[in-house]
Amino acid sequence: MSELSEQQLRALSELLDKREQAVKSGVHEHVDRLRASSEPGLSAPVGDAADQADLELLRDNENAAVVREVRELRDIEAARARLAEGEAGICIDCGDDIPFARLEAQPAAARCVRCQDLYERTHATTPEIAVREE
Repeated sequence: MSELSEQQLRALSELLDKREQAVKSGVHEHVDRLRASSEPGLSAPVGDAADQADLELLRDNENAAVVREVRELRDIEAARARLAEGEAGICIDCGDDIPFARLEAQPAAARCVRCQDLYERTHATTPEIAVREE
């Protein structure tokens, strides 16, 4: 059982709400930019190779941002599930308490700092990039 107080649990829920809204807003902005970069005239070869490379880089960056933000939305969903199950603030790896200060900074945190550091070192991979529509 988490050692978070009722007040801290309410604050955590509010932080998750705010973060979710911010991430959803970011997803919409990135998708709008992707759509704009795919408008007729932009998807057909225009300009020189450098212009095309810039456009492809823009699309790749927007795709990567959407992937990152969708992953964060899943983390927020998982945090809400832990909150509902009374497991908010408990590290999913070692079972120790996650300090509230960490949760304030990263409301969807599932691991204590020590376990998160170990996780990142042992699971480091190349970032995923969403597949572009050709």
